[in-house]
Amino acid sequence: MAAVEALFAPARIGRLDIKNRFVRSATSETMSTDAGEITDAYEDFYRALARGGAGLILTGHMFVHPRGRYIARQSGLHDDRVVPRLRRFTQTMHEAGATVFAELGHAGSQCRDPGITPLAPSVIPNFISERDPQEMNVADIEEAIAAFGTAARRAREAGFDGVHVHAGHGYLISEFSSPWGNRRTDAWGGDAERRGRFLLEIYRSIRRAVGADFPVTVKLGMADSMESGGLELAESLGRAAALVAEGVDAIETSVGIMHLLTKSVGRFVGVGWGRAFQDMVLPRFVMRADPEAYFRPSAHALKRQHPRLPVILVGGIRRTETMADILASGDADFISMARPLIREPDLPNQIMAGRRGLVDCVSCNICVDHEGTEPTRCWRTDKRLIVEHLYRKYWSARGGH
Repeated sequence: MAAVEALFAPARIGRLDIKNRFVRSATSETMSTDAGEITDAYEDFYRALARGGAGLILTGHMFVHPRGRYIARQSGLHDDRVVPRLRRFTQTMHEAGATVFAELGHAGSQCRDPGITPLAPSVIPNFISERDPQEMNVADIEEAIAAFGTAARRAREAGFDGVHVHAGHGYLISEFSSPWGNRRTDAWGGDAERRGRFLLEIYRSIRRAVGADFPVTVKLGMADSMESGGLELAESLGRAAALVAEGVDAIETSVGIMHLLTKSVGRFVGVGWGRAFQDMVLPRFVMRADPEAYFRPSAHALKRQHPRLPVILVGGIRRTETMADILASGDADFISMARPLIREPDLPNQIMAGRRGLVDCVSCNICVDHEGTEPTRCWRTDKRLIVEHLYRKYWSARGGH
């Protein structure tokens, strides 16, 4: 059996020494103001994670442009005015012994802010936001690319240790990367190379803004969740190779456009309630901790192609034995978790102290189903709140109160 103690061996990402192999994977917080500035609750949330022992903490996705906001109360790096408060935040995190990267994102057609017209590479109705986007022209594309670079510059000025580019989960970059989301025939679509151009130009924009010594990592959607017509692993491996050639410091493997389950469930019980059913009911019965590490095959393929590249594996990792085996096999260099650290922010410290076996998180997903109205937290501590949440979701999907 692989040694759990290996999880506490240091490793490097770019110029940084990371104290152990635990990464807090990014997830949204809903703890900022309407203007995208972080709050005291945001700082308290991350302070607990910093004290909990993770070697690297990734923030939830921070929108880089006003039109790239995903949802209300999302944090942003879209304006210079957010920098002073973020500088105080990173100082607090460093005092607690944390290494923290800002995750940069643009929602694309998944934007749920009713005051924003969503942007996308092509006009395809979004099955998650349930909205029709506006096709981006060349000026829109160039503006978005520049916004990623400017946001990275702000992150560095604010004291973050690096930036993490969100190129998965159906947001704008993964929409450009996917043959399903990108139907363009110009210089920004039409074949794998042109579909990958948007991500590469974003990476170059960031590098110009922060320099060669500042760590830049990417959450890369390796394949789309659909039966046919979507992004496939082979194309993403080629895209990863291009990023490695450009000097990317690490890649976190994830999924691209999340289509299949959401759409199929919605067919039976309605799209709005279908999302709630998918997120909160199915995981309790058919999406338990087995099988674990569902993105492990992608990480394995990436690591075999680029053995010197630090690879971060996220996705349903729920047992300490699995964590240790992933490192021992060489499939990845870092273990990334989001929901378990919402439930137990001090989980790395517990494992260091001898905790073994399953984590407490049961992947019910209610912690991240807040729709911009509730702060991220674990709801299992109060079953009454879970019932109330389900009730609100049910009536909201049917136009009730």
